[in-house]
Amino acid sequence: MPGGRRNLGRSNPGRPPNFPSSDDSHKSKSTCQGTESASTGCRAISPKHIPIPNIPRDSDMIFEILMFAYTGIASFIQFLHLYRSVWWLPQSYNRYAMNFYLIDPYLVGFIMTILGRRVVYCILSRILVNFCPTPLWPAVQHLLKLFLLVVVLTSLIWCTYFVMLNHPLVYIFYLCYPISVYFILFGLNVSPFFDVTALPSPSSKEEVRGKIGAGEDWSPEHSCSMTPSVIRDEVEGLKIDFNNRMKQVLFSSVLNAYFAGFVPCCFAQNCLYYDVYWATQHLAFVWLGCFTMYVVHCYPLKYCDILHQSALHLGRWVRIEGRSHTHIPSHIWAEGTLWHQGALVKHMKELYKAEGLSNAAEPGNPAHARFYAVFYKPPTLMVCVLALQVSLVIGQAVALAHSSEWNHVMSIGLLLGANYLTLFRLTRDYLLSWRIYKAEKMMQEKTSG
Repeated sequence: MPGGRRNLGRSNPGRPPNFPSSDDSHKSKSTCQGTESASTGCRAISPKHIPIPNIPRDSDMIFEILMFAYTGIASFIQFLHLYRSVWWLPQSYNRYAMNFYLIDPYLVGFIMTILGRRVVYCILSRILVNFCPTPLWPAVQHLLKLFLLVVVLTSLIWCTYFVMLNHPLVYIFYLCYPISVYFILFGLNVSPFFDVTALPSPSSKEEVRGKIGAGEDWSPEHSCSMTPSVIRDEVEGLKIDFNNRMKQVLFSSVLNAYFAGFVPCCFAQNCLYYDVYWATQHLAFVWLGCFTMYVVHCYPLKYCDILHQSALHLGRWVRIEGRSHTHIPSHIWAEGTLWHQGALVKHMKELYKAEGLSNAAEPGNPAHARFYAVFYKPPTLMVCVLALQVSLVIGQAVALAHSSEWNHVMSIGLLLGANYLTLFRLTRDYLLSWRIYKAEKMMQEKTSG
């Protein structure tokens, strides 16, 4: 073509073009401007985002209070399954619905200490933030965690000593087993023991008090940058944060179910007869209920939207199968180039095709491919959690319909209340995200067309 030699001399496929630097104003905008790829001569259109409306959610303190109430009731119900009495019979000498004299009070103290540690931390944090100067808040927060850790460990050791007086020494493994799992997941870090999510150091006391009290999420921010390296760094940070939250969700839900449903059965008397099926079913219901509650709290809709926006900027590469790559016009992939949709590049002797309005991903990088596949359509991920919660509620409703004993009806009825609340929040978030992302998809298709 005329002028092709001049264009070829000014555009080098292996040299990244000069992109405009991103500033702080990009963070407050919901749309970005497009940029032109110097290596291809085509315009890479930056995705446009529809802002998510503010949805009320529980603060960390309210959530921990609800979680402590839920697990505390679940623990009480499991003890009820083990030590219920026939107090209503005329020839019964029991005056209470449970044989309380068979329950080890130090075991109950151990369980309540584990389940209530975060409630105490949230309450003390809410109190201290009103009196602590802003520059000293990170140090005070760290000292508070160390102080509570000493208090909790002292209480647990004291309860363990008295528990071992009435049980074989090998039973201490049941109480200490979660500690080994904690060290494997989090190492020597104390924060995950008290915080569900990692809390940054805010810039002002008003920000600290506002976020602790109002229930705002400590979520990373999305920057609509046109620099590929910035996009990849943001995706890497979001991936690490997502994995850390998932580890916290899994560990916290298993820990709560372990001490609320499994430990009471482990320390039951050998001569005690109880319904193993109902005790196991109760343990499964508690774990699933805690899991979905933690998912709703740790992954709110705004946080999922940030992951979705980053996935749109990241894009995806699809490897083209075949051996006749030398005859297909393509470019050498450059890490500083923001590629447009449909671009063909060669990387590591393989041919790839770009998907998405803009593409900053590295061809053949499995982490980038997984991030795009999971967060490109957040409603797909939400519907999986929603299906799990619906299955849990239906299973509990069926178990309630087939229950004939009073303790079984009480057990299912109390757990269903919390699960209905989680089901409502999941359904609300799914319907809202489905409508928003449907409109966003239509807008993207119109822009790309």
